[in-house]
Amino acid sequence: MPARALAPILRRTPSPTARVPHSPATADSRDAPESPQARAERLEREIAERDDLLAIAGHELRNPLHALSLQLTLARTGAQANGEAETAARLAKAQTMLLRYSNRVTLLMDLIRSQRGIYPLNPQRVDLNTLLAGITDGLQQEARFRGVMLTMDMPVRCHVIADPLLVEQIVDNLLINAFKHAACSEVRLTLHPPAEGELRISVADNGRGIALEDQARIFGKFGVAQVSPRGGGTGLGLWIVRQLAATLGGTVTLTSSPGAGSVFTLHLPSPDRDEP
Repeated sequence: MPARALAPILRRTPSPTARVPHSPATADSRDAPESPQARAERLEREIAERDDLLAIAGHELRNPLHALSLQLTLARTGAQANGEAETAARLAKAQTMLLRYSNRVTLLMDLIRSQRGIYPLNPQRVDLNTLLAGITDGLQQEARFRGVMLTMDMPVRCHVIADPLLVEQIVDNLLINAFKHAACSEVRLTLHPPAEGELRISVADNGRGIALEDQARIFGKFGVAQVSPRGGGTGLGLWIVRQLAATLGGTVTLTSSPGAGSVFTLHLPSPDRDEP
């Protein structure tokens, strides 16, 4: 991150180790109760500084992703020109995944910066079969790397009016959560037939399961049930999933018991069904 970009914020933010010369005046002001107006002004300044930092972080995270995408485009073009079809196909898949993660950075920054949880949804008619097939294809390599067999079951063709980026983020997080934390060998992604005014997408694993006392906690911020040898985590994935589901007007539920695996289910409202 360029130093000049941080300079205005750093000038406004005093160092926590900075020493202020002691005087009766500063002692009195420090001990005096903060007035409601002063508190409101301070909180407004802190929120503005946080928003500035988030804006800079989002900008600085997206820039290298775009630069990397350009390099992948050039490499893919070169591979195609040299008749290296397999290499070109791999580069195209890498570029698609990079674009997905770039979009996710934008999404998360917008969600964090939005006030009162309001996110500018982009609702559209989403072909869930195509969306879920793309997610599964993109994660097959990671599943194999972690020793997991990833399968998909879509008995009917379904569309729903939703923001596709949010649906993708939810399903992606649920699958990666299973790969990393369930201690499983199989994960199945299922698109269920619409029923009773809702549509369900489930991620089921054959792992160790989750104790009842942990099931509510893992959806909280920084909630982790057990540490997995397949990789650590921040405990934010399922919290993000629940926030995004609520933004879509849906919910995420969990069915699990120790030793019997887990099923996370995304419930989305108002689907319509297309006959196969």
